[in-house]
Amino acid sequence: MKKLIFILTIFLVACNDDLEKFPLDAPSTETFLKTENELKTAIVGCMNPLTLRFGENPYVIWFEMYSDIATNRDARPESYWGDPAAGNVSTIWNTAYRGISRCNFLLNNIDRAKENVAETIIQNISAQAKFLRAYYYFLLSEFYGGVPLITKTLDLSEAMVSRNSKAEVTAFILKELDEAAAYLTETNQPNTMTISKGAAWALASRVALYNGKWQHSYEAAEKVMALEGSQFILHPNYGDICMRAGKTSKEIIWAIQFNYDDIFHQTPLSYRSRMASGYTNRMPVQVLVDSYDCTDGLPIDKSPLYNPAKPFENRDPRLGQTIALPGSIYFGYQFETHKDSVKCWNYKVTPPVRVANLDATHTYASFSGYAWRKYADPTETDATKSDINMIVLRYAEVLLNYAEAKIEANALDQTIYTALNKVRTRAGMPAIATGKTQTELRSIVRKERKAELAGEGLRYYDILRWRIAEQVLNGNCYGRIPRGYLASAPAIDSNGTPDYSKVSNASAMRVIQTRIFDKSKNYLWPIPAIELQTNPNLEQNPGY
Repeated sequence: MKKLIFILTIFLVACNDDLEKFPLDAPSTETFLKTENELKTAIVGCMNPLTLRFGENPYVIWFEMYSDIATNRDARPESYWGDPAAGNVSTIWNTAYRGISRCNFLLNNIDRAKENVAETIIQNISAQAKFLRAYYYFLLSEFYGGVPLITKTLDLSEAMVSRNSKAEVTAFILKELDEAAAYLTETNQPNTMTISKGAAWALASRVALYNGKWQHSYEAAEKVMALEGSQFILHPNYGDICMRAGKTSKEIIWAIQFNYDDIFHQTPLSYRSRMASGYTNRMPVQVLVDSYDCTDGLPIDKSPLYNPAKPFENRDPRLGQTIALPGSIYFGYQFETHKDSVKCWNYKVTPPVRVANLDATHTYASFSGYAWRKYADPTETDATKSDINMIVLRYAEVLLNYAEAKIEANALDQTIYTALNKVRTRAGMPAIATGKTQTELRSIVRKERKAELAGEGLRYYDILRWRIAEQVLNGNCYGRIPRGYLASAPAIDSNGTPDYSKVSNASAMRVIQTRIFDKSKNYLWPIPAIELQTNPNLEQNPGY
């Protein structure tokens, strides 16, 4: 009996509001955000979803595997996003809304800090949260179209939200970025998660470009370009940018940070060749290799410099800096994927010696015959750990955004050539001569984006917004001819896409997978099935 009375007493005391106490050893949702340290902790929490990884790869570069220029040996692209129950469909949705929820909590409660924290710090933290919220909404709107636009912490009675239109979401993103830029730092700190004014303008330029707001896009880009030479500089060595040597480059405007001791990724495992202690199940494919121009600035089907017997000679230097090509040195070994090359050179010893060549003989060696150089750094000796930062925004993209927006606005002037030629001449390619038509310039900038940004996770967005995904994501995805090269150059169209229909031995190319893209629905992803089941106010995208 005494024991029962004791339990009842404890229960009654616990239910007495007068005795309710906040925790002493951790923040409470009722008191959190009252100090500068708590504000900084909160903004780190808002950034935490950015470390999302699919297998070994951070989400930023994973998106390249959805596109026409890369492949994932494990599955076709549409298997990841073509069904409401597909894993990536719900993962991207949930991750982005987790970040939005954290930003909303911070922004809705930041006034708690007014008595203890300087106004300038509060303004800067608020601006960073607005930038992050805008970025998360950018991801959602580009994949799903219109999504629920939530700007506060919801209680259960408010949870059954409806979708806003993509136009509404885009307008909100651009407004957020404009407001954020006013209170962000001007100083670019590339090897930190610090968000600068330039990051807000660069993201605004991208969002506006993707949504046909040409003037907004090039005006936002101009603000970044005005800081060229002080805060933003094209890195002199293109091959360094996506390596450890590029982590401090002022070309990088904003990147997701990784380090060996805390949060690292395992990209080397899935990118490196077998001889380089990887397994190359994410790889560039033949259409990307054939997209790069020759050093005279002409495509391979037009250039007298192209030799089908030596297809990698006289090519845009970015080809060999982006992709490990047969015959090149890769992680100290001769990289050769010709199936008869059962031995290769080991250059890690002096003098070099011939060794068994797993990249030609292993069953699961690169299915395309190529491997990525970007984000696969020979200075990282452990294939299971990489601290290379994932670039979200860099200055070369801003220059290309500017050029494309001006071209699409038909505001043709010298500044377009200046922007394009800065990117091209840094790469070692000839400048574009003036006097081009809008159609010619559109072709140039689309090819330039493909060559400059390959492997960085932006190609999928481009083929969707240009409405060419139905052409380039349908049919066979090819690797090299296992025991040779193409007999002649494929025809290259205005978007830089190869057509192999008239190449006499094209049938000998390895078919990695056969892809399906349904133009009636696949330009948008489906809303995740679980969201529709739990929220009857959400409507599915057409065709799913």
